[in-house]
Amino acid sequence: MKKLNPSITVIFVISVIIILLNRYTQFHINDYRAHFFFLFFAVSSMVILIGQFFKKMQSNWSIISVFLIIGILCGLKAFFTWGGDWKTQTILYRNIQNKGKTINYQLRGDRFAFGYKKRIVGIYHLAPFMEWTTDVDTLYLDKTKWEEINLQVNEMKLK
Repeated sequence: MKKLNPSITVIFVISVIIILLNRYTQFHINDYRAHFFFLFFAVSSMVILIGQFFKKMQSNWSIISVFLIIGILCGLKAFFTWGGDWKTQTILYRNIQNKGKTINYQLRGDRFAFGYKKRIVGIYHLAPFMEWTTDVDTLYLDKTKWEEINLQVNEMKLK
């Protein structure tokens, strides 16, 4: 068996795990730049690992060209497929015991269409660009665990 570069393998595994969590769980990357950063490193590290496994990618120029090509392809994918980020307009409730948990009213502007998509979600902030989201029905909310704050954030800068 051919030996793979351990640092590139670690980058590949971590970035693929984050991309798969974002796609198939309630884990959410709330910034398009961070999302495509992880996508870029997942795809380019996979191509480099495959190239090194088959002894096709031995020079620095081949690795640089892979980064450039994958970067351009990820940029094109971002332009044509990204629907927009969910932006918090109002923080409706905050958890009394854990201030990192909130219930937010969010909007997302549709690209290439008019109007906004709306949702009310419970958010647990993990990092500045990562959060865990759950759908919330505020009619059945336990008011003893949540305080109503109705804080206007207006991240979309609407009037």
